[in-house]
Amino acid sequence: MMTQLLNRRVASDAAVARFGQMACFAAACLIPVLAFRRFSELELSEYQLLVGVVATVSLALLCTVLGLFLESNKRAA
Repeated sequence: MMTQLLNRRVASDAAVARFGQMACFAAACLIPVLAFRRFSELELSEYQLLVGVVATVSLALLCTVLGLFLESNKRAA
């Protein structure tokens, strides 16, 4: 009985993909905002700031691409 209970699906695949997509897009929006606020508080040199900005933008872009990939994966299912 316990294995039957644990094997039950709580949500459909489309709902899980939609939730993951929303989480990725929310992270893509929040990461630069929070990072740039933090950059303004720190006393960084030009090169440190450049590395931080490049890393922040690339991480936000990665989250956006992952969200788009989840959308295409959701359509295929």
